[in-house]
Amino acid sequence: WFSPQTILVSVRKRSLPLPMGPSLGCPRGFCLDGVVLFGSNFRQACLGDMSYWDAAYAAGRYKDTYEWLQTSAELWPYIEKGLAGHTCARVLHVGCGNSVLGEDIADAGHDVVNVDYSEVVIQAMSKQYPNLKWVQADCAVHGALGPEGAYDVVIDKGALDALVESYTERMMEQARRMVAEIFRVLRPGGRYLLISNGTENRKDLLEKHFRDIEFEYCEGYSMDLYQKFVFVFLCTK
Repeated sequence: WFSPQTILVSVRKRSLPLPMGPSLGCPRGFCLDGVVLFGSNFRQACLGDMSYWDAAYAAGRYKDTYEWLQTSAELWPYIEKGLAGHTCARVLHVGCGNSVLGEDIADAGHDVVNVDYSEVVIQAMSKQYPNLKWVQADCAVHGALGPEGAYDVVIDKGALDALVESYTERMMEQARRMVAEIFRVLRPGGRYLLISNGTENRKDLLEKHFRDIEFEYCEGYSMDLYQKFVFVFLCTK
């Protein structure tokens, strides 16, 4: 087993399809040259439930703002790549929670819609940032995210993770439906930027819909206060 420090020294940043999946001797998690380094960092069956997030936000568990995985400043090179040079892209931020990512993208000149299925957090963020667009919706429901082809870019920083890392078949089915709904609302050539805690199960979900998937990861201290990788999938419709 590798410590985070050992991994950071021995692994260089890559931008290519890394071997993932049982057919390549990698039954779970992130593989490097056929060696499994790690999968997701945690497993909690409650993560996909709306009631969990409503209760957590109502109790102030995530304070006024909270950034999953990494700050938008650290992730900005990947976000710019996802935006592909658009000066006023139509951006959907799914599973927005109380992140300031949507505000940062809007400040860069883009038209952003922030979506979460917790009514508690949407109400709170609407009051905190009334100049931005906030929508309460379940991303796994067909038609919930708007008209077909409505967006140039969909950005997801931890939303799909909440379903996948519940590790129940019910939530995996929700994850499948969520990816299908995201694909539906992207225009042809549009991009889904998935910023994720792990790689386990993600590749199969994405390959079912997207014609091209680029994979990268970044290093460093996350907002969760320990050193790990953040995985970035750039998927083109």
